[in-house]
Amino acid sequence: MEKTASLDSIQPRYLRYRSHFKIYFVALLTLSGLILSFWGHRLSQERWHTVYSEYNFELWMSGVYFLAFGCFYTFWLRFRLNRVVQVFPTHIFVHKVGKKEEIIFDDVESVGIVCMSVFYFKMKDGIKHYFSASLERVDYIWEGFNQARPGVISSEDYEAFRTKLVQYDHHQKRKEWFFKHKLADMVNWVVLPFMFLSITYIVQTREIVINQQGMYFFRLFMYSILVLMITTFFFSFVLKKFVFDKRVTLQMNSRPDDKLRDLEFEGVILQRSKMMQMITASFLLALVMKSEMNFFSLTKIKEDLTSFNIKSGHTLVVDNRYNCLTCKYTVKDGDIVVFGRGTVGQIMATEGDMVGQISQDKRGRIIASENVQEVPKGFIAIKLSNQQEIAMVKIGELIGKIQK
Repeated sequence: MEKTASLDSIQPRYLRYRSHFKIYFVALLTLSGLILSFWGHRLSQERWHTVYSEYNFELWMSGVYFLAFGCFYTFWLRFRLNRVVQVFPTHIFVHKVGKKEEIIFDDVESVGIVCMSVFYFKMKDGIKHYFSASLERVDYIWEGFNQARPGVISSEDYEAFRTKLVQYDHHQKRKEWFFKHKLADMVNWVVLPFMFLSITYIVQTREIVINQQGMYFFRLFMYSILVLMITTFFFSFVLKKFVFDKRVTLQMNSRPDDKLRDLEFEGVILQRSKMMQMITASFLLALVMKSEMNFFSLTKIKEDLTSFNIKSGHTLVVDNRYNCLTCKYTVKDGDIVVFGRGTVGQIMATEGDMVGQISQDKRGRIIASENVQEVPKGFIAIKLSNQQEIAMVKIGELIGKIQK
């Protein structure tokens, strides 16, 4: 590796990594900050054990996100944020943070195609240098090597992969148009999520009581972002595979040196696809609202709940709709519920009923407690997992019912 203060004065082809990678990085950092702020707020109000018991699924999903983000940045993105490649007739220079590495075409032992737009040069010393369409106009490297070392790559493989590199280069370039159609993008990424949160809240609160509004809106927001990302990648894949790639193939088959994009055609297609994405996303978000999917969560049981026929370590589904007495999804005697700070118990009686502690003597005979009391209004009586205690719990502290 040789240190260099600036790029060579010769006028080669400069290939830079895509500018939208920095946008991805900033967006992921922003989302990370929002997630950390949310969990920081929860942990400032409750202890870790309580938060973990109550929001087990959400914590695991947050952990998966941070692990994926960390791996994505550490092993892939950080090598591409500040990197430039220069292509010469006999060699290439790879510039990385003030240093450059020379790859001489005559020192290349073999060329390998990995998948999609990824290929590598294997040098005579065994080192492999990988390239992909994350680099602008990566087809210049492919063409430059073939001109310097004709015969290393068969003509069929060369032309087929050259076309594929141009297709992926155009695909990556279209990503820079992600927010080109400002009105459609504003509707898709701002208006649509806001309407989803507002309409879902209005519709669902007609029949369902929401005790934890912060978590309720957090889940709705995550569902809206998930649906938008899925539909975005779906339409991007479909357009690339069945519209733009076919057009590039026909264009290069008739005119091999014509690699220019039809910007007007692409602009019209992308704008129409965003309208279709808006319709599709609206349909999927309506399904989420109609199925009330956002009210279901997962929790992993750590405490001993064998008295309720629940094994420790199992992951259970919690239906958060069941948290009231006078609504559509009412709880009843015998239901196993989660309440308060993630505590699990079984409903023994509701408001106005009489309840007392029941125990057994040493011979196993049932002994009725003399401490019989009426459940106060706005409370329910819940038997805890130790089978010895009955807690009077405010109805507003109910989180949901465990679905076995």
